[in-house]
Amino acid sequence: MFKLNQKSLATMIGAVILGTATVAGTFSFADSVVCEAATPVVKSWNFDQDAQNWAFIGGWSYSGDATTAWDAANGGCLKVNVDFSDDKDQTWSEVKLSDGTVTNATPIKAGAGISQVSFDMYYDASQLKSDAALKAKIYAASTKGDVVIDQPIDDMGTAKAKDVPGTNLKKVRVRAILEDKVTSDIGHLELSIVGYLTSYKGAIYIDNITLK
Repeated sequence: MFKLNQKSLATMIGAVILGTATVAGTFSFADSVVCEAATPVVKSWNFDQDAQNWAFIGGWSYSGDATTAWDAANGGCLKVNVDFSDDKDQTWSEVKLSDGTVTNATPIKAGAGISQVSFDMYYDASQLKSDAALKAKIYAASTKGDVVIDQPIDDMGTAKAKDVPGTNLKKVRVRAILEDKVTSDIGHLELSIVGYLTSYKGAIYIDNITLK
């Protein structure tokens, strides 16, 4: 019978944690358990009590109006009323949202760097018929005026969206891994809700915007 003494057992456990190991030439672990330190949050907005200065600042290839307000639904979130009715033939129609307190004078400090942006979105899936879809875009400029993020999110994972009990809404957690880590302080940040061949009209809710 093959027995492990304390030293061998400790070696095996340590090897599993590290992700690769070979013990006594009998078996090996590869790509098993990898322990990674949690990526620190650089900036977040949870909308628990108010809209945290996020507002509609304009559109791109967008004909409708839009409004923003705080809503107590889902524990507090940013309610965005959109109207893509006149843009249903557009493949990229943007409703731009921004936190007005993020400026060159009061920037988001990048610290060790920002490599991903995530947020929750609640939407009425019944309005997305045929090829219609909702997409997103993250845009940011540094305090020096350089564009440091300009990243579309074509697939927001809506295929895995979950029903919100007691409503006609679905919820999806959207995460964008940035093409380049941002190490410059951010003086302007935008999150755009993008309509793709949709006539969506009504509320979309945004929550838990996180940069890390």
